[in-house]
Amino acid sequence: MEVKTIEGLGTTVDVIIADGVLKKDDRIVLAGINGPIDTRIRALLSPQPMRELRVKADYIHHKFVRASLGVKIAGQNLETALAGSQLRVVEDEEDLEDIMEDVQADIKSVMTKYIDEDGDGVYVMASTVGSLEALLEFLKDEKVKVSGVNIGKINKKDVIKAQG
Repeated sequence: MEVKTIEGLGTTVDVIIADGVLKKDDRIVLAGINGPIDTRIRALLSPQPMRELRVKADYIHHKFVRASLGVKIAGQNLETALAGSQLRVVEDEEDLEDIMEDVQADIKSVMTKYIDEDGDGVYVMASTVGSLEALLEFLKDEKVKVSGVNIGKINKKDVIKAQG
């Protein structure tokens, strides 16, 4: 998954649907920097034929899409979505809490699994969950201690933590 801001659409996520069907107005949950994001699909977009999703162009609007397809999803509150995390559709309101816990569980395990208990080591930042996990595995193999991790753009808070 990739998170981007597109003029006229706002913040969007590019995803590859591996299984099932996504429909406009489906309620979805994704992992976010500050916790799970619960939102509705405002638009499902795909590139024009023979174009890439990453190339800025007019998009084809869909009412629904089936696996396996790369699609751009527009919705509210996607600004803090974590690139590389999973997306789940909420089919039953009773499952919402479990789904929210599931999407954040992968992120939490990566964020805590590699951190040194003493708080010693380097502060690691990456743009996606997958690249963070790969970097942390490399550092573990090289026996480099990690004091903290984060995903996304570097901001003042991250610089202060890295100095710590």
